[in-house]
Amino acid sequence: MLKNSSRHYSPLNVPVFVFISAVFGILTLLPPIVTVVVLTLLTIVAGYLALHFDNYVASIFSVAYLLRLFVILVDSKIGLLPSPPIATGHNQHAIQLVSAWTSGQFLGVLSSLTPMRIFIAHILSPFYILIGKSPISGRIGIATISLLIGYIIFKLAREVVDRRTSMLAAAIVLLWPTIFYRSIVIQREVVVTVVLLTALWAASRMINEITVSSVILVILCTLAMVVLRKENLVLIAAMVGVVSLIKSRDKPYYLAGFALLAIPFTAFFILNFNDFTGYGTALTPQALDAFAYGRAHGSATYLIGLHYNTWLDVILYAPVKILYFLYSPFPWQIRGMTGVLAGGSAIMLFVATLFLRRGIATLKNRPYYLTLLLSYLVLGITTYAIVEMNYGAAVRRRIQFVPILILIGVVGLSNVRFNVRW
Repeated sequence: MLKNSSRHYSPLNVPVFVFISAVFGILTLLPPIVTVVVLTLLTIVAGYLALHFDNYVASIFSVAYLLRLFVILVDSKIGLLPSPPIATGHNQHAIQLVSAWTSGQFLGVLSSLTPMRIFIAHILSPFYILIGKSPISGRIGIATISLLIGYIIFKLAREVVDRRTSMLAAAIVLLWPTIFYRSIVIQREVVVTVVLLTALWAASRMINEITVSSVILVILCTLAMVVLRKENLVLIAAMVGVVSLIKSRDKPYYLAGFALLAIPFTAFFILNFNDFTGYGTALTPQALDAFAYGRAHGSATYLIGLHYNTWLDVILYAPVKILYFLYSPFPWQIRGMTGVLAGGSAIMLFVATLFLRRGIATLKNRPYYLTLLLSYLVLGITTYAIVEMNYGAAVRRRIQFVPILILIGVVGLSNVRFNVRW
């Protein structure tokens, strides 16, 4: 029987709603820079109140958001950080969409664009309405969405560790250099990461109990990933597969259901590799090679000369490709401000990896949870490493997996005892 979860109506809800609506209404009338300053001040107040009332989770998120707003505000004036080329397009499309809405046109807008660009324009449009038709609006939109990465990591961590350790994991993820940088530029990487981690969180909840809300979350994430990055559908399919195998230990019909779904999807992916990547026809070493070299462009390429002629080549090259995917750029490859951020992140990731074994050992008492996380990491990192040959792209792609690596590392760190003698 479903429990009645309705809450008692509070008269305070109305004035609070009116106040928030009034604040947002006023913000839409202000110039973009002034709106950002006001948002910064409101974030400071929210952080102070959260700290005053001992809500440390809200305090962490307030600080993370405040730092993002501050960097965006400063960078909009001095232009210290480079902007990805695609950011200009996303900004123009969102402005075009909002302009069409304000003129009364709601259908057929941006119809000539790819679904991914249309999707990004729609999720950023509320920020352009609130702040104004300026690139700073899109950057704040991505910064706001990026907070969900920390929130999901916090929720995943609470499955196995205490609140303090969960807050530490969320704080590290939110302040991780490459994640922080991708959170203040207009690019889809943060959105893709949020969708993947949401699907992973829903899958972790389904291990204990399959609920309607979890199923809906997985379906919505799947639909979003079809638009954002089709090749990541393999990761979501793997999550569903792991949950089905786990549930089949008690209810064998889950295995039959998984087979009915997995076999057709796997066959379709193998035979129609081109539909997911744009290279080759079926999944073959030659198609993987074409996909990898199709992405190997610019001055940040690595391991040029390695080719996949057979499946044995794919297997033999995988370890070194994984090494480059996770830890490049190496110190001697660092160039410019973004190179410093990426290189520093790679060094920090190597340190975090040292705690991975301890984290895995700690999670052995939660084997199903650990299996789900490791399947996501191993499959995701291996598949991306095989086809990646550009450390600029590798830095962007690996933020999909860095939060889970950090989570397991922090779990391992949580049972370390330091014996310090003063």
